[in-house]
Amino acid sequence: MAGTPLAGRDQFFHAVSANDANAVYLYDADYDITWLRTTTGANVMTYSQANSWATLNWGGLSGWHLPSAGSVYDSDFYPSTVKGIGSDAAHLYYDILGSQPAVDHDGNPQTGTHPQGPFGGADGLPAMVWLNGPHATHWDYGYNFSFFAGINGEGPQNGLIGAMAVRNGDVLAVPEPETYAMLLGGLALVGCVARKRKAHASTAV
Repeated sequence: MAGTPLAGRDQFFHAVSANDANAVYLYDADYDITWLRTTTGANVMTYSQANSWATLNWGGLSGWHLPSAGSVYDSDFYPSTVKGIGSDAAHLYYDILGSQPAVDHDGNPQTGTHPQGPFGGADGLPAMVWLNGPHATHWDYGYNFSFFAGINGEGPQNGLIGAMAVRNGDVLAVPEPETYAMLLGGLALVGCVARKRKAHASTAV
């Protein structure tokens, strides 16, 4: 199932194309989350380091975190077409970027495709990323998602893989009430001037 294309937001939180060089944030309307376009790329880190990196106040905003592993963990989940079950990263991989692993769910070989989409910049998508939340049974393990194999996985938290950051909701700038008031005031002034000019022209005739 194809997902809604990502929507870009620049450093000032204004709407731009997702593929625009100025797009710093990428909004996923299906899951109502915003991806940070910057990733750790080829740099790898432990779960603790990845969590610290992801939770920085990117753009001066709090609330960033590692991508969710989903409400139900399933290491064989393929594809991520049911909201709340597939991880955020799986939804990005299958539904939005249209990626396909080299092996299908039944173990049969197929042509693997791994488009980077708007993440295909200097950083690119890491081969594997940490997912948010504690492991269900092992305190020293964490969940991850492979952008090569297209599956959720798990591994020791001292393992070294990549990271991405997401934030709930959209970061799109919403004008303050004062801005609306100024806009309406400006429009009223323009209308008033136009009426006066029209009245003056009628009198002159």
